[in-house]
Amino acid sequence: MSEIGQPNTPAAVTVLGPGASFEGVLAFRGSAELAGRLRGDVIAQGSLRIEPQGRVEGRIEVDELVVAGVIEGDVYARRRVELLPTARVHGDLRTPALALAEGSVLDGRCHAGKALPEPDRRGEAPAAP
Repeated sequence: MSEIGQPNTPAAVTVLGPGASFEGVLAFRGSAELAGRLRGDVIAQGSLRIEPQGRVEGRIEVDELVVAGVIEGDVYARRRVELLPTARVHGDLRTPALALAEGSVLDGRCHAGKALPEPDRRGEAPAAP
């Protein structure tokens, strides 16, 4: 991250603007911003920023996630998650690196650290050998 809440990637493309809504699976590569409402899963190789007015109802799997809005669903980030002061996450979160700002809410199980196994297709950690 170059600045707090700003990914180290080229300018993000707005996928859903304020007031817009989408139902289905959102898949992309690169960077995206979401300021509208998404009901469905996000699967990406890249970074996602959820703006304060943004809302996701579904599972999120990305490299890097910055949240200022609301997520209702499980999150898996391969690199890091940053919850800004207005963030509200209701679901389990799995990431190697986590930053929580004062005022953010995480309502669910949290698994953070370097030795984090990837979840299987159902979002659960694989069984230990």
